[in-house]
Amino acid sequence: MPRQNKKKSRANKIFVLDTNVLLHDPQCLQKFEENTLAIPVEVLEELDRKKSAPGELGYAARKVHRDLRRLFDEATLSKPAELKGKSSSTLGRDLPSGGRLIVVINDYLVNGTADSEGMKLLKATLGDLEKMDNRILASVVFLNEQYADSRVILVTKDANMALKGIALGQEVQDYMNDKVRAAESVGCKTLLLEEADYERFLEEHGVDLAPEKTSHLFLNEYIYVGHGEFREPARYRGDGQLEALIVGDGVGVKIPKGIRISPLNEEQRMLMDALLDEDIKLVTCTGKAGTGKTLVSIAMALYQALGEDNLYERVFITRPLVHIGKDTGALPGTLEEKMAPYIAPFYDNLEVLFNNRKLASSEEPKKEQERIDRITSNRKRKKAMAKLAKQPIAGDQDEDEANSPRKPYQFLFDFGMVEVEAMTFIRGRSLANTIFIIDEAQNLTPHEAKTVVSRMAEGSKVILLGDPAQVDSMFLDASSNGLVHTAQRLKGTEITAHLELSTGVRSELADLAADLL
Repeated sequence: MPRQNKKKSRANKIFVLDTNVLLHDPQCLQKFEENTLAIPVEVLEELDRKKSAPGELGYAARKVHRDLRRLFDEATLSKPAELKGKSSSTLGRDLPSGGRLIVVINDYLVNGTADSEGMKLLKATLGDLEKMDNRILASVVFLNEQYADSRVILVTKDANMALKGIALGQEVQDYMNDKVRAAESVGCKTLLLEEADYERFLEEHGVDLAPEKTSHLFLNEYIYVGHGEFREPARYRGDGQLEALIVGDGVGVKIPKGIRISPLNEEQRMLMDALLDEDIKLVTCTGKAGTGKTLVSIAMALYQALGEDNLYERVFITRPLVHIGKDTGALPGTLEEKMAPYIAPFYDNLEVLFNNRKLASSEEPKKEQERIDRITSNRKRKKAMAKLAKQPIAGDQDEDEANSPRKPYQFLFDFGMVEVEAMTFIRGRSLANTIFIIDEAQNLTPHEAKTVVSRMAEGSKVILLGDPAQVDSMFLDASSNGLVHTAQRLKGTEITAHLELSTGVRSELADLAADLL
């Protein structure tokens, strides 16, 4: 909500956009309805510095530049009537959404007339007007004093910038368009049934109820159905239909060449049900650390990629490259080697899932042909044959390399069944017959989440995992990150499912730390 520092209320609004808002959502120019948007020229300078940055940051800066150039190319440039000639170097343009866009150069700074009450306060408190943030705040002061019949509102996602604006007596808002209102978590709902309906649910693995009894449920929502002191997990399929889960109580799933994994609680049963359903193309799962989100997701992905049905040809694994603590700088090596520190948790999970395999020696490549013969996917077989043809014989290897044991899960990478992909290079790809796992998805922006989900081609599935309470990205929070945004916007659609895990299974200490620290 806006922070009201002004006593007077004015109907017309001028929203001054900070650089981080444009970088966070390059399409934000179309989301302020019929209001006036002001972009200080200093924001353009900051965008110019970001345009060559790698990944989504550089893409966002370039897109904003292109969109602005297109807007001003499509019409004759003129000084905006909004400022009534009070700024000698400002340009204006009508927006397709019905609003107005102006690019502001602060006359106070240009003409050296910064002797107003607001500018005196700004210079006395912040001092250095060479800093871009201070110059942007000076533009807010300039607009507020020169355009007194409108509310001038600074929109920023930078907490420090917001605090400085409030201290100067300016009105400040966070960018709210990407925030979602998630209901307070109360766990899975429980739907009480009559004894006859409950018994029919158990016997027929499902039950049809009157629509009014399920009107509060959304499609593919996981709930508990109960009678008396008994209850069972179920999924709502719409039109009053409740369905039992695919994975039964105490029933495990055997990963080919790996271990059998069984759900440790009902929440994990629900997650496994969503992951094993071919009709569900997107699964979002939130939960605190240690609830088993990543382990269960990897296990179910490998089961479907390695199993006899070959539902998916490969498993992609990635996570946002967000540092915690001091940046260690550029990492050497190949893409896999650069990504290794970030995806170490995935390797830990693979160790658990394949700890029943014997360590491979230098003799193992001789047996690879037998494995290739058992692969049912033509694409996987060709890739494995090419990989085998490039492998040196044991006698040609260095002694240390030949004698060193291979990881029990290494064959997954050798045959291309598991691939590590950096988020930076996902744009432009079309991933078919792939199951895509993104861990720590709470550090994605809504735009990045949209980019990832829109890359999924026919026959693919995407799994977003994370804990909204552990956002490490500077301009995101629990209600504006890509994980929560995707879950809330797509909740209740036919091919998506959302789950929340709350029961820790890692260890008593880990569960205690997640709850109390």
